[in-house]
Amino acid sequence: MKTMLYSSTTREGLIVYNRLYASPESIKLANCTNGDFQFYRMDSSCSGPNGDIVLTISDGSQLMMKERSKSNTSLISRCSSTDSEQGQKPECSTNLLESEISQPFVIHLSQEDRQSTSAETNSNYSLRTREFPLSSCPLDVLVFQWNWAGFRLGCFVVFVCVLVGLFCVVLMSVTSQTSHCIPAREWWQGAVSYEVFPASFQDSDGDGFGDFAGLRWRLPYIQKFNVASIRLNSIFSALDYPLEYTHVIDFKNVDPHLGNIADFEKLVQDIHARGIHVILDMNPTITSDQHPWAAHWQQNKSGEYGYFYVETSEIKEKSSGFQDGHVEEKKSPNRPFGGELFLNWSHPAVQKEMNSALEFWLQKRVDGVYIKGLEHIQITVERDLFIIMKHWRFLLNKYSTDTRRNILLVSSHFVETLRKKKSRFLISLLKFCDILDFHLNFNVSHSLDLKAQLTVADEWSTFSESSWINWHLGSAETTRLATRIGTTYTLGAMVLLLTLPGSVSLFYGDEIKLQDSKDVLTDKGYREGQLCPMQWTSSVEANFTSDLTSPWLPIHPEFSSQNVEECSDDVSLIRQLIATRKKSASLWMKAIYDGKRAVCDGRPFTYVVHSDDGKLITLERYFPTEERYVVGVNFGMKSLTADFARFVSEAHVLISIETNLHKIKMLHKPLNLRNVSLSPGDALLIETRT
Repeated sequence: MKTMLYSSTTREGLIVYNRLYASPESIKLANCTNGDFQFYRMDSSCSGPNGDIVLTISDGSQLMMKERSKSNTSLISRCSSTDSEQGQKPECSTNLLESEISQPFVIHLSQEDRQSTSAETNSNYSLRTREFPLSSCPLDVLVFQWNWAGFRLGCFVVFVCVLVGLFCVVLMSVTSQTSHCIPAREWWQGAVSYEVFPASFQDSDGDGFGDFAGLRWRLPYIQKFNVASIRLNSIFSALDYPLEYTHVIDFKNVDPHLGNIADFEKLVQDIHARGIHVILDMNPTITSDQHPWAAHWQQNKSGEYGYFYVETSEIKEKSSGFQDGHVEEKKSPNRPFGGELFLNWSHPAVQKEMNSALEFWLQKRVDGVYIKGLEHIQITVERDLFIIMKHWRFLLNKYSTDTRRNILLVSSHFVETLRKKKSRFLISLLKFCDILDFHLNFNVSHSLDLKAQLTVADEWSTFSESSWINWHLGSAETTRLATRIGTTYTLGAMVLLLTLPGSVSLFYGDEIKLQDSKDVLTDKGYREGQLCPMQWTSSVEANFTSDLTSPWLPIHPEFSSQNVEECSDDVSLIRQLIATRKKSASLWMKAIYDGKRAVCDGRPFTYVVHSDDGKLITLERYFPTEERYVVGVNFGMKSLTADFARFVSEAHVLISIETNLHKIKMLHKPLNLRNVSLSPGDALLIETRT
């Protein structure tokens, strides 16, 4: 069998669309002048000489289709002689089976022949004509009429879209792989807190004591530091407050020197309005011996309050609990009167009263509590502490919201006590805590201890992934930083502090090198001198209180040079560094410790400490795909030359402190890192990309 392919269209005559038929009964011709299709029916007797196919038209003329190949041609009908014999349409009656050697036939007709093709005749064959719309054209015909230019353009557009889509997928994959190490953090994680002793910050009524109204007045100053929270040291009503602020006589009231509960509520409202959180310090382990509970207990130790406190002699003999062998009462020859008593936290009544006090302040919308002195809590059995802290966690969660979670802070001394005692509740208790507060015992003559202290703090990450380390250089319980290491090194130490991994706490006044109060005549420091009044300007009494009033602690003699107004460059530097820390994971991220090194997906990260003979301390802070920082501080007594090129090849300076020239530069420019000269107290912070 043989089929004949289509030939190109001509304007004259019919083009034979040859197909393979079941029997030589019909052949399909296309009229090239009007695009019509006709079916010519014939029987098997239509064959001419040499196997040619001959069509006889009604006027007697014959058309001969000459075979151009040697193989025979069979015309096989798929339709009956009429349209309805088998229920099929004529246009659906044939199928094309193409042969590699088939050739097209072109039949040329005269004008009369063309007209006769549409008429019915009485000849041996019957002629049928039928018009086919373009949509009904066979696929083999439509192929030649396709818009190939548009098709190619569409393919190109699809190709470009696919490439863009693949590029986006790869970009998203790379981005997710490089940033998945950075966890989503809560508001206190990696943040900076500003610790304030309210009685020493600002006096608003001229009585010599700082108060809530004065603190509200100074809130814009604190807000500019971009801190996440303000930590208020003990504000409770106490005997001889503020000097004896630990001698609390009422845990549900503020001291009258500060104001009243309504004033406190206004303060919290204003702090929250500025996007800052409030943390409250509380020591629930002791009270004043003048507390109403203590008065009842001392009068009748077998009555209702008979088990509220623990005798001092019993504390020395106790082997259980968490005190360090024995606890001595805080005594001083300058103490006017009163003492402290330790509460018995294994007594259900004590737990109920103190939990009620905690809930009272949570209802006032504080965002967290710092439980101090927890290492000295008096309990009968170790499990009592687990029950106590579990209830604290319950109360904190009870007053939390989706956007404001209440947090619990504890001291590193408490953690160390648990570890030394090998408490079986260590991991469980740490899960209740959000912040572990570490005091960095930094001393110029012992700066080599810095690396060891950082390593010890990192190890706590193996016990509690949820607890974050909080670093501080000074607090209400320690000597002032400037008094301890000298004003020459204070600013450099604060730069180092603000680049440590984890959270950070600043003690008010450290940014202006505030020192402990001291007697001008004897040059001796006052007890609790670290709580000295804040120094704002060089005017009388440093603008802490009115000119005619003496503050509750004397202003430091050097207030004329160490105040906010004169130290504006120092304050601006600290603010800029906090802003940089806030936006960079390389600075705010805590250390993740695996027992050997800090790692993330097998890559060391967060920090490396270098100390050259205890003189130059260099701290590297870095994180995958983030900026890299190197801070160097000269804590030695002599000038030195440092080679920072061993840490980074190209970088630009963020902060440069030249203490001897009293210059502070906040720059963004390249620097020759190979030979950097640093005088005592000088600091340098550089930034580069990893």
